[in-house]
Amino acid sequence: MTPPHSERGSVTAELALALPSVALVIAITLGGFGLQIERMKLVSISATAARALGRGEVESEVVSQVAQADPMALLSVSHLEDFVCADVSRSFKLLGLQNFEVGERQCFRKMGL
Repeated sequence: MTPPHSERGSVTAELALALPSVALVIAITLGGFGLQIERMKLVSISATAARALGRGEVESEVVSQVAQADPMALLSVSHLEDFVCADVSRSFKLLGLQNFEVGERQCFRKMGL
């Protein structure tokens, strides 16, 4: 016979209450890792674009190269004295919460000087 005020089943109830929160934290953490992986891809794309622009390649060709690497990426070019900079950005949706703008900027010396 069990006592009338037994705690039997309380662990199951606590787990059932905490499990959605734990699952949400894990999902957000994995989503954050995914954003960092995508950011590293943008680092590579922007570095390649900055090098190409620094070598004197035509901007329209570099834009098409960026579009081939990532069709959703946006390229913006800026010139700073002896440097040319490529800003590559993209919007990502994380778990249906909101859009996150992820971007990277890489600069390269003009004509390799």
